[in-house]
Amino acid sequence: MPIFAVMDDYLENCNGEIISRDAIPKDLWELLLYATMYDYEKIERIKRKIANDGKRLVAVYPGVPELMKGIDIAEMELVGSIMDGALYLK
Repeated sequence: MPIFAVMDDYLENCNGEIISRDAIPKDLWELLLYATMYDYEKIERIKRKIANDGKRLVAVYPGVPELMKGIDIAEMELVGSIMDGALYLK
């Protein structure tokens, strides 16, 4: 479904439905928008998993070894690509 408005704290589709950022930190919210290419349905599904299943977003940068310590992507769900890395749901 096409996106009508993109604001700092929410997305609105052409039907007037809104997804708010809620407790997602602003930097991860922006990465989520980028990684999903503003796909309203995908963002809605991910938000449900965060709210209902206690999942969280994790930005992974494989080219920076210091940031990869203790991160195992084998048990994470890939959300999408971001600059220099990927966004996962853990």
